[in-house]
Amino acid sequence: MRITDITMTAPLYLETVAGRGDARSSFSGLRAGAFLRVETDEGITGVCPAPPSPDTDALVSDVFKPLVVGDDPFEVEKIWEKVYWTNYGSVRRGAPMRALSYIDIAIWDIIAKACRQPIHRILGGHRTKVPAYGSGINLPLSIDELVKQNRMFLDMGFKMVKMKIGQKDKSEDLRRIKAVRDTVGNDVDIAVDANNMYGVNTAIYMAKKMERYDIYWFEEPVLLDNVEGIIRLAKSTSIPIAGYELENTKYGFKELIARGAIGICQADATICGGITEWRKIAALAECYGIPMAPHAADQIHVPLSAAIPNGLIVEWIYPGSGQLLKDPIVPKDGMMECKTVPGIGIEISEEAVKKYGVKPAQIGVMKMNPRYQWPPYA
Repeated sequence: MRITDITMTAPLYLETVAGRGDARSSFSGLRAGAFLRVETDEGITGVCPAPPSPDTDALVSDVFKPLVVGDDPFEVEKIWEKVYWTNYGSVRRGAPMRALSYIDIAIWDIIAKACRQPIHRILGGHRTKVPAYGSGINLPLSIDELVKQNRMFLDMGFKMVKMKIGQKDKSEDLRRIKAVRDTVGNDVDIAVDANNMYGVNTAIYMAKKMERYDIYWFEEPVLLDNVEGIIRLAKSTSIPIAGYELENTKYGFKELIARGAIGICQADATICGGITEWRKIAALAECYGIPMAPHAADQIHVPLSAAIPNGLIVEWIYPGSGQLLKDPIVPKDGMMECKTVPGIGIEISEEAVKKYGVKPAQIGVMKMNPRYQWPPYA
C-alpha cells in the first residue's frame, strides 16, 4: 500500500455558540471546520478533522505532501521522523506541528482500516469506553447562564464539569466557582481552566482560595513557557495542576512531567504530534503515575484514552464536536463509548456538507476582552 495524495476539504461554516470565550479571547459569528484526507492506492482513505488555516493548508500541500506521497502508511514512525527532522527549524511549534499531527492521525486511520479493526484495539484495547466531563468555553456567560449550563451537564449525566476562569476581578471568578459548586453539589467534580492567563502569585492566591471548593484540577493556570512558575505553583497547592494543551512532542512534555509541574497530562493529539507522539507522551506520563485527560477533540481522544491504562477522562465541549460527522460518539450517562467500525470512525456527514458548505460574506472574529486577566505575568 502507498500514499497517493493528501488533500484538505472545503471549509464548512458553523454558527458559534453564544457567549463563547475564555481568559485569552472571546469569539462570535461563524466558525470554520474542515478535514484532512490521506488517500492510498488501495482505496483506503484516512480522515482527520483539521480546522482550515492558510498556513496549515500551504504546509500540507506544498511542504509535507511531497515528503509523504509514495510512502507505506504502515511505516508511520519513519514518516513522522522524516517530516519532523527534515523541517525541524520550523516544525517544532505552531501550524507546522499541527499539520504533521493531522497527517499522522489520518495515517493511523488508514492503518486501522486496513487491519479492519477500530483504532482503540490497534493501539492496545485497554477498554471500550471512558468517562467524559461537560466543558463550556463559558467565561462570557453571566452567573445565571453559567448555572443553567451546568444544570444541563447534570441532566446529561456528567459526573464532572469544567468552567473557565481568569478575569481581572478575582472575586468574580470565586463567586462563579461557588455558584457552580452550589449547583452541582458535592458529588460532582469541578475543574477550572485559566488558559495560561494568571501570573504565578495570582495563581497561588487563587489556588488557596479555591481549595475550599474541592477543585478537581487547576488547568493551565500559568503561562506555559514559565515552567519554573508552574512548578512553584504546583508545590504550593493541594489542587493538581493540569496541562498543557498547547505543548507538543515528548520533549516538551518531558519537562512538565519529570519536573513535577503537572499532575494531569492534557496532551492533544491534534496539536502535540499526532497519535504517534501522543502514545509516547502517555507512556512517559504512566511512568510517573500521571493520568491522561486530553484536551478537546473527543472523537479522536475517546479511542486513544480507551487504549491506554492511564486514560482518565475526555473533554466534551458544549455543544459537542459531532455536527459535521455521520454517527459521532455522544456522551451517555457521563461515559463515551468507542465505535466498533474499522479506523477512528470519523466520517464526514453529507448532510452537513450541504447545510454548512456555503461560504458566508463574513466569518467570526476572535477578540480580546479587556475584563480578562492581561498580561499573564501581572
